[in-house]
Amino acid sequence: MRLTMRKVLVALMILLCVFSSAFCLDRIGFGVDVASVQDIFLGHGSFQVDLDLRTMVSEEFQIRIPMAFTMNQASFVFESGVALVYYPWRTGPFMSLSVFQFGFSSGTNNLENVVSLNEVAVGWSFEFGPGLFIEPGIVIRDPSGTFSDEYSRIKGEFPCYTTFRARLLFGWYFWR
Repeated sequence: MRLTMRKVLVALMILLCVFSSAFCLDRIGFGVDVASVQDIFLGHGSFQVDLDLRTMVSEEFQIRIPMAFTMNQASFVFESGVALVYYPWRTGPFMSLSVFQFGFSSGTNNLENVVSLNEVAVGWSFEFGPGLFIEPGIVIRDPSGTFSDEYSRIKGEFPCYTTFRARLLFGWYFWR
């Protein structure tokens, strides 16, 4: 399974680079959620790691490919999709909306193999150094209640999978 995840990650990065260069987009990067340690300190019995690949479409819009891996001792959920991010003042505060998002589960009888998900995020992006950034934010999962059955089953299996989740993304724009 580990080799397959690496292949998916490499394929997504190559796809994002090709997409960005074909459409002359600037700034390609990635972010990793360093706030994942909250799951360890809060003793939830499960753990979630988030990261995303991103590219700027214009000065105000960004496309992200979020990826999250939630696990406990016996099962896991890998989720990915596409999110559209809006920066109203071209820097600083942002709002993110998932265009589509799916979760793939294994090792659990409570979840289907593929589940539909959605989320909204708000936060603030601080840039420092050559292409480095940090983004504190809050993620609201299933704000409309459309996928309430799926989310209740995921929350039952993974206690760290809450409706509101604090994130602290640290990242780097490696292509500017």
